[in-house]
Amino acid sequence: MIAEQRRERILREIVLRGRIEVADFAGRSGLSGMTIRRDLAVLAERGLIRRVHGGAVLPETADAPVTGSRGIGTSSRPVATIGLIVPDAAYYFPPVIRGVGEAARGAGMRIVLGTTNYDPREEIHQLSRLDAANVDAIMLVTARPGIEDTATWDTIAGIRTPVVLVERSPEGVPTALRVDSVRSDHGFGAELAVDHLAERGHRGVGLLLRETATAPWVALGHARATRRHGMIDAPVATAPSPRWGDGSTSDVLRAFLDDCLAAGIRSAIVLPDDLAVGLLGIAEGRGLRVPEDFAIVAYDDEIASFASVPLTAIAPPKLAVGRRALETCLMRLEQREHAPAQQVQQLTPTINVREST
Repeated sequence: MIAEQRRERILREIVLRGRIEVADFAGRSGLSGMTIRRDLAVLAERGLIRRVHGGAVLPETADAPVTGSRGIGTSSRPVATIGLIVPDAAYYFPPVIRGVGEAARGAGMRIVLGTTNYDPREEIHQLSRLDAANVDAIMLVTARPGIEDTATWDTIAGIRTPVVLVERSPEGVPTALRVDSVRSDHGFGAELAVDHLAERGHRGVGLLLRETATAPWVALGHARATRRHGMIDAPVATAPSPRWGDGSTSDVLRAFLDDCLAAGIRSAIVLPDDLAVGLLGIAEGRGLRVPEDFAIVAYDDEIASFASVPLTAIAPPKLAVGRRALETCLMRLEQREHAPAQQVQQLTPTINVREST
């Protein structure tokens, strides 16, 4: 590593953490204490840092190294580079990515995106790839719900880079593994929907899901809330991912509506929005009035308001999840092993009431 690269790395460390301890940084970087002290002396002569006992801190002047068009914290000289691994960049995840991006720009950080295409093997590859690229931290969204995560935990244990789980449960993480977790409380979101329908006199609520990262939590919340209200058993169905020219999704929608009506159920929660819009179309095609004959609550609230009958929807706090995940990465980088792992950050969804209920 040439001298200017070392000094840039040292300066980024000071900007990120507010100070640098020579002994600590030497242990983590593999540089000798003598080399670090020489570089600190050069940076101090340039007015970029202030030497203190055992290390250095930012200068007390307004012209700190984070300022200026060529300073640390600009796009060409980010404070830190964060990897973000998502299943895909479509539908649910763009707001999460946008929230991460907004928070990263405010903190002078760069985001590097990787996708897994819902393949757990690719998740392991992306973790190793980003670690080898020397990113400062990694945010990891689940590759697929309900999978055995042992291989992922083993990979995280074998890399040097801190990892923050996003929209992923830390359940099953080995106790020796330090990981943070930020996600929406989708179980609460489902309970919010059931409570809303119960307030409107419904004594049973069907549930229609497409297999997504959020589906298992939504199903658990639906089960808790219907038991709490003493509701009658209602159909719970899973729809396949749509394929070009394949009518299987429509068949599932028709069968689900038939089962609900046969059981005397006149309301349903549907994940995601496009499936809810499809169910609305089938209900209207049969002459059912929404919400008078059948009420629908969509889960996601991406396109629910554009339905022929604007759909009441549960809105997960996707932007906030992205921002909080980035803030958690920043805290981990600032405090490193001194910061306790945070595995209980669950942000609650909201309900947007429209004409379908």
